Amino acid sequence: MKRNILLLVILCLAAIFNLGFAQQGPESTPQIRKKTFAMVWQTVNDKFYDPNFRGVDWRAVHDRYAPQVAAVKTDAELYNTLNAMLSELKVSHMQILTPEQISASKAPPAATGVGLREIENQIVVTRVIEGSSAATAGIKPGYVIVKVGGDPVKSLVDAQRKLSGAANTTVDVSVLDEQNQSRHINLVRGPLNQAVTGKTGGLFSSALFESRRLANNIGYLRFSTFASFLNQAIKDAIESMKDASGIIIDLRGNMGGEDTVAINLAGMLVDKETQLMVTRTRQGEDYYYKAKPQKNAFVGRVVLLVDEFSGSASEQLAAGLQEAGRATVIGKKTAGKDLDADVQKLPTGAYLIYASGEPHTPKGVVIEGRGVIPNVEVNLTRKELVVGNDTQLEAAINYIKTARP
Repeated sequence: MKRNILLLVILCLAAIFNLGFAQQGPESTPQIRKKTFAMVWQTVNDKFYDPNFRGVDWRAVHDRYAPQVAAVKTDAELYNTLNAMLSELKVSHMQILTPEQISASKAPPAATGVGLREIENQIVVTRVIEGSSAATAGIKPGYVIVKVGGDPVKSLVDAQRKLSGAANTTVDVSVLDEQNQSRHINLVRGPLNQAVTGKTGGLFSSALFESRRLANNIGYLRFSTFASFLNQAIKDAIESMKDASGIIIDLRGNMGGEDTVAINLAGMLVDKETQLMVTRTRQGEDYYYKAKPQKNAFVGRVVLLVDEFSGSASEQLAAGLQEAGRATVIGKKTAGKDLDADVQKLPTGAYLIYASGEPHTPKGVVIEGRGVIPNVEVNLTRKELVVGNDTQLEAAINYIKTARP
């Protein structure tokens, strides 16, 4: 079973590159909307991983939403109604991807270059991409985003939405700097020099990729999505670190992607066949998620850095290697959004993403709704970020330096 490609393309690009979505196209007819509703309900009825629908009366859900769908006037209202229906199951990987979202994924990615987290009730910059508009403007980790486009930011999601926009457009950002002084900065939404573009599932998409050596001969690898076009780059990076004292794989903010990429990566880190996860489906247990040792595998110390935005394939990799005793997980508890997903094209041109499998570790731990619990929990603080300290990364470095062989 392979993680859905469209989910990877849309969700990961939207979050990483702050993509804006195109204007809505021609409206569907009421008949097409009715047919779309029927297909969504029937697909879930036939293929959702749990035949008991997590205790939800799925037939009653149909009867409750059918008149709501009949009353909608626009496709946007239809998609909102369908997403509300899917949310009745209260799991991740259940949603409608609109034609506008899919169209936006084909546009060249553009971003201001800041990574954000909510820290101490503030929207704090935790990462600045080298060469980005934000880096050129002097924004640093620890800065607080106060306003975007003249409007106060209300939440992390609100800040990300307001920073989004078309390539080569500008946005005014008000920040608090390291001295808590207010500054107004114009940022340009543009390409990122760490972005790698490739084709996956017939569509072009992009991911951020970084590989380097840290002090004490520690290897460091970070990528934003599990995309198949990164397979060779990941393999080359691990092989180049064969003499490292340890490797840190930074999965913070990585929401997942294609399972095969995670399995291939795990194969570069094990010296024996390792069952990472087992997936429960309508057909029974699926043992697909098994890592097989690959040539030139790294057998030294491995740390996986995670946070509350590490999801799906990131969680499966972290949970599996952690339980197998092959990696130490450091950071914050992960998102708890770990289900296998498939895709169904709909009559309106939208796509249904639906959960077709529920993974669990070989010992039976379900990550969906729970998350991966780090071996060592470390918070980010604005105080440390302002002086250039990434406390989570420092904890990973110190673990490799001090852990017993």
